[in-house]
Parts: sequence; structure tokens; C-alpha cells
Amino acid sequence: MALTVGLVLVAAGLVGCGGGAETNAHAEVITATPVPAVAQLVPAEVRTRGTLTAVMSVGNAPLHYPAPDGSGDMLGVDPDLAKALGEVMGLRVNVVGVTFDQIIPGLQSGRYDISVSQMSITPERLKVLDFVEYMRSGTGLGTRAGNPGQITVATMCGRAIAVSNGSVQQAKYLPALSAECEQRGQPAIQIRNFPDQQKGVLALVSGRIDAVFVDLPVLQYAAKNVPDIAVADTYEAGSPVGIGLNRGSTLTTAIQAGLTELRRNGVYARILAKWAVEANGLDTFTPRTKP
Repeated sequence: MALTVGLVLVAAGLVGCGGGAETNAHAEVITATPVPAVAQLVPAEVRTRGTLTAVMSVGNAPLHYPAPDGSGDMLGVDPDLAKALGEVMGLRVNVVGVTFDQIIPGLQSGRYDISVSQMSITPERLKVLDFVEYMRSGTGLGTRAGNPGQITVATMCGRAIAVSNGSVQQAKYLPALSAECEQRGQPAIQIRNFPDQQKGVLALVSGRIDAVFVDLPVLQYAAKNVPDIAVADTYEAGSPVGIGLNRGSTLTTAIQAGLTELRRNGVYARILAKWAVEANGLDTFTPRTKP
């Protein structure tokens, strides 16, 4: 019973009940106004439709996570940025939350217009998507407080490490690090897959795994709000993440211009400050369209 109660408290902490702006889902709603010069860059068919569908994964506070009231609304940095981006483009934004592995197929099929989901820009993804850089991120290695197993990125061999389905940690980082373990004659990393990053964190607290390998802002948020979680190490810290679009999308130029306007008018900085991720901001928003 004590473990069950503890996990409930951890889950509550991860969806934002701690008080400050970074944990307050009801903090100021930050809006932007249409900018005609940006709106003119929006493809005619999208302007006529008047809406933009932005997709993101669920379970990654404070970046993007479902509202705890069960309304289905998405809260966090990415929903706020997506809505403000649509506003400067003169569009209404529909925010959709899915599991991470549904995002790329949804973009390719035209179900979603853009992904605002802290997606790492990898050569493999650039074969099927275009990107516009919009924040810095990186990967964090999370352990129980005090790191009782003394685990670092260099000593994960043989350990049970959690990742989320479809993430760059699952697809690229951990397999490569595990292969290095085996090349050194050490046991492979035991990669444990979870539907989202917060479920991996809950598995860590329950003792089912040794550590988590997840987006650094998510882990920093968890460590700030849950006493039994610590950031033990980092990997690829400071790497840019991108807004994803289907390859060859005609929206790319408008997305870059919209982000530039949000930085100019201060909305970008205010949104990042609201969720306490100011250190992850960019000064310029570079399109990435080639592997």
C-alpha cells in the first residue's frame, strides 16, 4: 500500500501540482497577435482552411502532457508555443496528443500539419521529415536520489534502462551505447521500453528499473518535483530539437518566420519562462531539410 500511495504522489508531481509557474497548469495564458507578413507566407490551402493541426506526444511534463482534469487538453511548453505560432500565422491551432511512435506516420499521411514534440533531428528522420529548430534539449540519465547504483552514461552496461517508444534514446542512443558495451566485453544494456517518458520515471521510483534515459528537460522537471529522483548524468546536452513537417512541406518558411516573430515580440521568451525552461531557448530558428 505504501508503494502505491508513493507512486500516486509521484504521478501527481509529474503533472504539475507543485505551485510555481513551471508547475502551474493555470498560469498566465500567453497569446500572440496575427502578423500579416507571416500570414502571407502560409500556403493558400492552409490559409483557406484556417486551421493548423499540431501533434505532440503525451506524458512529458513540462514540455507536453495531458491536463489532469481529464479534459483531453494538452498543457506545457509545446502546446503554448504551437498555439502562439498559429496566432502569428493567422490560424487556429488544434493540438493533438498521441504516443510518440504515431507522430511520423501521422505527418506523412497528412493527418497532422506539424509536430511540436521536442523531436531530435537525426539523419534517419531527415530522410522522411523536414524540421525547423526551435529549442535546445539533450538527454538525461535519471536515477533514484543519491544514485545508489553509481550509474553514469559510461557505466550503464548490464543495467536495466528505461526509454520511451519512438524516442531518439530508444532508436539511436541506447543501442549505440549498448553495442559499445559489448565491444568492450561487457554485458549489453537492458533496454526497457515504455509508452512515454513519465511511465519510465514511475518505473524507476517503483524499483522495476535501474535508471531512465529521457529528454533532459523532462528529467530536470521530475527531479525538481519528486524527491526520490536525481539527474545522474547527461548526454548530447544542448542539442537542438525541431518542429517536424512532412518532407517537402510548403509550411516550412512560414514556421521559421512565425518563430522569429515570437522571439521578436517576446512571446517565445515568456512561454519558456512560464514553464521554467528559459535555458533551452534559441536565438535563431534554422530549417533542416537535408540528411
